[in-house]
Amino acid sequence: MKIVCFSINPIFPDRITGGASKHLMRLAAHLAGKGHELVLLAAEAQGGQQPFLVGERVLVKPILPFHLPFPQPYQIPPADLTRMCELISAELRDADRFYIHDGELLLPFLYSGVPTIISFRDNNYPESILGSFICQADAVIAVSDFSAATLKASAGRVLPALSSRIHTVLNGIDPEVFYPADPTPIYARFGLNPREQRVILHPHRPEAGKGLFETIQVVDLLKHEYGFDNLVVLVPQWLGEMGGEAENSFHKQILAELEKLQLRDNFIFHAWMTQTEMAAYYSAGELTLCLGSMVEAFGNTAYESLACGTPTIAARVGVHRSQLPDDLLEKVDYGDTKAAAAAAARILREHVRVEGEQLERIRDIFSLERQLEAYERIICAAEKQPFPESIPLRIDKDSFFALAPWCYLSARGIFNDYHARYYHIPALQNLLERSSLITPEVRERSGISFHAVMEWYQLGLLVPVRD
Repeated sequence: MKIVCFSINPIFPDRITGGASKHLMRLAAHLAGKGHELVLLAAEAQGGQQPFLVGERVLVKPILPFHLPFPQPYQIPPADLTRMCELISAELRDADRFYIHDGELLLPFLYSGVPTIISFRDNNYPESILGSFICQADAVIAVSDFSAATLKASAGRVLPALSSRIHTVLNGIDPEVFYPADPTPIYARFGLNPREQRVILHPHRPEAGKGLFETIQVVDLLKHEYGFDNLVVLVPQWLGEMGGEAENSFHKQILAELEKLQLRDNFIFHAWMTQTEMAAYYSAGELTLCLGSMVEAFGNTAYESLACGTPTIAARVGVHRSQLPDDLLEKVDYGDTKAAAAAAARILREHVRVEGEQLERIRDIFSLERQLEAYERIICAAEKQPFPESIPLRIDKDSFFALAPWCYLSARGIFNDYHARYYHIPALQNLLERSSLITPEVRERSGISFHAVMEWYQLGLLVPVRD
């Protein structure tokens, strides 16, 4: 069948720009290998691009005039938006399926006549969040249990039919790309001596929410309180085509912070790595830090690092709370720099590696073959469904409530992922520790007023549930 795919991110023939495009190109190759013909419509990179083939059956057309670099991809003239509609409509005229890789195509009328599958790759960016409410998907793929729960508790709360269309399929990690490898080329490239230097990785794009400031704070403690004078932190810089004023401003802030803490010599900012270099790159690190506040739906880097044998410390934000058990992923509360530094010091001193049975479990959990087969099955089986009817819950004193999936109980308070802050509300914390479902009876027995529950609901800490 002919499958038209959509990517709001640019696609390049020789580079991978991030987790979303990486998984899209793997999926495209898999579907092509099964005999399907694919046309991949993508944003046109700055400077212009020409269509190109990937193999024999995947034609990439980077022709959509989105605004780049991000944010605000829809900040374009109306003529460009109209042209984009025409380009997509032309490809869909003879398409058997339309696959939207992330829910950021905010023009649902375009695909009203073709079975459409949307894979929501994040629950963070405005286009994805809005896309989950206005989509007319016939099948929805969530990349984690956390992402599925977030979709159901938000858009699925007002569009109940949407929840019934959600399939959870974890991203796969390719064992031929991510594996414990010889790190010598990375040491040579950056002039590192592993016998004299301790290498930490911060393999994220340059956004504040990705945790670089938190990484700097941890390194400051490791150097000045734990005595690790020989630390080197590798930090990738964004591709030139993807950078802009926001990225330049962020980099200046980072450099100022490093100068203030006298850590400039401990950080190496380097060019974006290619996919073929990533196994050696991850393997060169003794530790990977994922301490940001971004509400990740999957969080590729944390798990790719583990697959290459390098331990990861992740903040309990978004998916990282529940994606892996604690014996496979080191977790700390967001903002708890001291706990992160203590965990990092232990890992460095004990030379911890991920290997043996732990490595096999990670490979099994993130099976690439299982992911690709599930995607093909869902895409091929999709059929046109009625437009999801809006049936918002009526909220009153008889309503049931539960802790929102984007929140969790911690010793520091109730953390809200989207606010990146803790709420110290003992009455609510005590109530949730006794009962996961707040019914009118539970509320009355606990002496909690309906007014208080509504205040917690309005803070985004509680969500109403259908009884």
